[in-house]
Amino acid sequence: MQRALAIIFLVPLVVLARFAPTAHATQNAQPPAPYRLEREGPVAELPCERNFTTDRFGRRITFYLYIPEAAKATPLPLVVYIHGSACCSVFARRPEDGAIRATGGHGAIPTVAGERAVTLVVEKPGVEFLDPYRQATPCPDSYNEEHTLERWSEAIEAAIRAAQQSPAVKRATTLVIGHSEGGLVACKVARDLPDLVTHVACVAGGGGSQLFDILTLARKGIFFNGVSEDPDERVQFVVDEWRKIKADPMSTEKQFFGFAYRRWSTFLASSPMRELEGVGARIYIAQGTADEAVDPASADLLYAHLLACGKDPTYDRVEGADHGFRFAGTPPRDGWTDLHGRIVDWFLKP
Repeated sequence: MQRALAIIFLVPLVVLARFAPTAHATQNAQPPAPYRLEREGPVAELPCERNFTTDRFGRRITFYLYIPEAAKATPLPLVVYIHGSACCSVFARRPEDGAIRATGGHGAIPTVAGERAVTLVVEKPGVEFLDPYRQATPCPDSYNEEHTLERWSEAIEAAIRAAQQSPAVKRATTLVIGHSEGGLVACKVARDLPDLVTHVACVAGGGGSQLFDILTLARKGIFFNGVSEDPDERVQFVVDEWRKIKADPMSTEKQFFGFAYRRWSTFLASSPMRELEGVGARIYIAQGTADEAVDPASADLLYAHLLACGKDPTYDRVEGADHGFRFAGTPPRDGWTDLHGRIVDWFLKP
């Protein structure tokens, strides 16, 4: 249960990290030009095309574009979807029939966008195509090395820059949606690419420090209920674990709540509040009131902070929705697709 909850969003605290490239050009070779679009073409069994680019760390980034028929006649706006924290591919084979499916919820985006927008998803560095979701086993070393806030954000930014070169994409009309951990990343990308990102949506992505979410949910007994029946002891356990992370922040071997210290220390160095303060893009906040992975009060905090900063965010507070915008007792209701339909409509409205 705790491993599954850890596979979701992870937000902010304050620890600074230095990031060194893990991929290097050979001594005498000329490294590839960054951000150039390298198109491979359609992917078998999937309604999208695979593309590559090189980021500023010299890494080869893989990303996928869902291009509607209408884009052949005129360039369309771009919708970027950023997944939560699972260390798996954005596609997986279904065990029951071997068919390939989208993972992490991104399949809803091209559905709700229809002929109105191009959808972009990025494969996480350190993950290979069709790598499965891992619940009971640790993330691979390649993922633990790569998955920091700076390096993951740069991979997405590189893909966005490269996608602008596609004739199907309308330049500088871009929505970035991030769910859970991806909410923070979306906010950072919007801050880093002010000339390209016009809209940003933080979906169940919290607001302030992730430590707030972990502490409050530990106190409620949602997190770490196996540590102690005493709320104060559960809170102290989290504080003690955070001190261990601060003592060895770049470790890829030591783990807390299912992820390496390196991941925690870098993602917790920022927050949606901090990233969005200076953003000129329009902002959409979405939060379910029955979320047990992120405290709904975090979204309230983000909304209030942005209002105090003079911004005018849209706040979609969904009563009874959980972290994936499902509703207990009403399984036929597709809250996830409904929500993303509202977000895309908000982005595309005149």
